[in-house]
Amino acid sequence: MTHYNEAIPAAPRKPDWRDKAACRSDNTDRFFHTTPTRVQEAKGTCFGCPVMYQCAQGALHRGEENGVWGGLSEGQRTTIRKKYKIHQLQNLDTVKTAVDNALRAELHPERTLRDLWDQHTHPLPGGHIGWHGPVGSFSFHGIPVTPKQLAFQIDRGHKATGIIRRAPECPVVECVNPRHLLDNQERIQRRRAAEEAAVQAAAQEQHAADEALPEAG
Repeated sequence: MTHYNEAIPAAPRKPDWRDKAACRSDNTDRFFHTTPTRVQEAKGTCFGCPVMYQCAQGALHRGEENGVWGGLSEGQRTTIRKKYKIHQLQNLDTVKTAVDNALRAELHPERTLRDLWDQHTHPLPGGHIGWHGPVGSFSFHGIPVTPKQLAFQIDRGHKATGIIRRAPECPVVECVNPRHLLDNQERIQRRRAAEEAAVQAAAQEQHAADEALPEAG
């Protein structure tokens, strides 16, 4: 009788979601880098994977501490495990909700005010700027805004005070060049500056006139 003392070959695993993974033929080392750029590159593969949620679920169950799994970084998995009990993560719908919440900003980046401005403005002759986007007030992330309010906030870095109007020196009605727009506070400041300048000019004229008078003899 002969004795077979070689290792018994492992039984082939049954087909499952791993056979559909976008990374199944990749070098897995690239999913274990720690630099932000390389982590985002790994996540990019996950975001286009048809079994991303199943991968995330498996990593959460196994307690994977390192690498990117199912689009989740180490810190994101830790946060999810703190929020959910392990039995809750047996439900794939719960995992989908947890993953979507963790990756919301990465999967669905919000448009910024600058994106909206760049998309809907065009240059006009004479340094003016035209608007070809929504007319009147429109909603941006649930907040009503007008083209002039958008222009003002992007340029000044804060919301306008009161009504925004074109500066008197801008003759183009449709212009939204933020440098040609003034809110209530800026109009008041400009008016006060003009009044102060007028007072100073009058005082200088009076002083010049007094200097020109002949001295009493």
